[in-house]
Amino acid sequence: MKRKLNRLLKPDGKILICAMDHTAFMSEPVPGLVEYGKTVRLVVEGGADAFLSPIGSVVNFADDFGPAAVVASVMTGANFIDRAVEHALSIGADAVKCMVYPFTDNDQSIDQAQRIGADAARFGLPFIAEPIPGGFAAKDKHTPDMIAAGARLAAEAGADIVKTFYTGSPDTMKRVLDYASVPVVVLGGAVKGSTRDLFQEVYDAVIVAGCAGVAIGNNIWRASDPKAITRGLAAIIHGGASVDEALKIAGVPPTS
Repeated sequence: MKRKLNRLLKPDGKILICAMDHTAFMSEPVPGLVEYGKTVRLVVEGGADAFLSPIGSVVNFADDFGPAAVVASVMTGANFIDRAVEHALSIGADAVKCMVYPFTDNDQSIDQAQRIGADAARFGLPFIAEPIPGGFAAKDKHTPDMIAAGARLAAEAGADIVKTFYTGSPDTMKRVLDYASVPVVVLGGAVKGSTRDLFQEVYDAVIVAGCAGVAIGNNIWRASDPKAITRGLAAIIHGGASVDEALKIAGVPPTS
C-alpha cells in the first residue's frame, strides 16, 4: 500500500490529477474527451502525475497514460460493489475512487464507501473518496464546516486521500485539512472565468492552505491547450511557482 501511495503522492507529498471520468456520466460528447487518448498524451507531457478515469478508459487507453498513475473511478451500485476493487486491480489501476454523498436522506453511499475501503485495504490498493455534502445540487450544504465533516467521514470510511471542494479561502480550507486526517486534493469543478482565476485558486489551495494537490478536469480538457494549462498547474503544485510565473510557463498573457 505504501509503495502504491508513493506512486500517487510524489516525494514532495503533492499530486496533480487530471480528472477524465466525466465520460461515465456526461450527456454529450466534448472534444477533449472525444479525443481521449490525444488529450491524455498532451496532459502527460504537461506534467500530470495521475489520471482519474472510468474502468473502460483505463483499459482502452492504457498505452496513452504512459508513466502516469491511473485511478479507476468506480460505481457503487449494488450489482457491482462486490467486484469493484478487484476489477480495478485486475486492469492495472494504481488506486480506486468512488463518490460519497454525506448528509442526505436515506443515503447509502457512506456504507458503500466503507465496503470499497475495506476491499481496497484487503487488496492493498489506495482508496480515494470524493465526499459531496448533500450532493452537487445542495449548495447550501457546501459550507466549510460541512466540507470538513464530509472529508472526515470519507477518511473514517477508509479513504487514503480525499477529493473535495475548495472552500473559497485558505483559512477555511485549513480547517478542512486539520479535520480530514488524510491528504486532501481539491476538485476543479466548472470552467473558471480565466486561467488566472484557475491558477490563483490552485495556488491558494495548495501553496497557502497546504492541500496535497488538485484533481482538475473541465479546466484542462476544455482548454484550447491542455498541455500548457497542465504545465502551469504542475509549476505551482510541484515548483511553488507564483500565479504570474505559472501563467508565463503556460504561455498565457498575465491578464488572461
